[in-house]
Amino acid sequence: MLLLLLPCLIARAQADPGAPLADQPFTARPFGYLIGSFSPVPAVAAANDGFELDAHLGAEARLNLGTAGQMGALVEARLSPTPSLKDGLAFYRPAPFLRLDLGQFKVPYSVGFLASETRRLLPAPPLADAGMVGRDVGFMVTASLPIKGASRASAQLAAFNGEGPNELGNADLHYLYAVRAMITPLGARSRPYEGSDGSLYLGLGGGMLYNRIHPASGSERLFQYGADLQFAWNVLSLQGEFLYGQHTALGLASTDYDQVGGYGMISLFIPLPWVKDHLQLVGRYGRSDPNDSVSGAASEDEFVATQEITGGLNLYWFAAPGPFNDVKLQAAYSHFDELAGRAFRNDRLLAAASIRF
Repeated sequence: MLLLLLPCLIARAQADPGAPLADQPFTARPFGYLIGSFSPVPAVAAANDGFELDAHLGAEARLNLGTAGQMGALVEARLSPTPSLKDGLAFYRPAPFLRLDLGQFKVPYSVGFLASETRRLLPAPPLADAGMVGRDVGFMVTASLPIKGASRASAQLAAFNGEGPNELGNADLHYLYAVRAMITPLGARSRPYEGSDGSLYLGLGGGMLYNRIHPASGSERLFQYGADLQFAWNVLSLQGEFLYGQHTALGLASTDYDQVGGYGMISLFIPLPWVKDHLQLVGRYGRSDPNDSVSGAASEDEFVATQEITGGLNLYWFAAPGPFNDVKLQAAYSHFDELAGRAFRNDRLLAAASIRF
């Protein structure tokens, strides 16, 4: 905890409180968030229904180097339900259109995954995202195309150990490679998030990653592909993703299979006085098949081809276009239909409250 707060104490002692933040040679800030949730309706047998708490705390420091660019570091840790390091990285920005990252962070893949947990429209991610990608230890280069003061396109190229978060070694001596590209003709957002802040936005993204993984059944070669779309205008937002994974067996005990998923989501602030700044309706339809070689499930904790229909309601404390997703209450109901094998009573009602600081 002290290590996370140390950069902030140094910045408080050294920075000129009267100078604009961009003019200070060294700045640091703490940040964190809490998400409390409750699910009274049993989902699957393996789920932890009831009350849950997700608590994160972090700090970011930046040093302006003048004509040499900017460098900095970020650390974020999960405090609950189980303490663990989430992100820990150093970065260097030699020019406004180029950034280098080294450490542990999210693999650049889908926009829904890259958005922070507090900046998503529904309290639970779509089934299509399950098991697709995560955090890892590696290096990434990000380049953007600035035109008339705004980034109109960007590309990321990264290499990771491929062993998952908090694994510093490379047990199989193979790397995970990831490529992601974004086209933002109206200008890029400062960070990934879902929904609308009242401004016009269009983002088209796509990515690919390659890895060698070692499940219990044997070694696999994995190719994953993804494409996503975001559109926002005034009170309306649209978002969609298509994700595809190709698993090729490298051992005698393994079987080739494909992983396919996708979803479409729409959100709308109700266009009435006061309500349009605080109350939002959200709907999502998705399908997911995590393993096309499995035709059915013997129990509820096994994943098969599933269709999801979710409806949600969000209440924001702040008015748009301010920090609309930093303090909010969410409620969503999901109905699931198994598309192969047995059907299960696994619909879920989920309520959540989040605050970011």
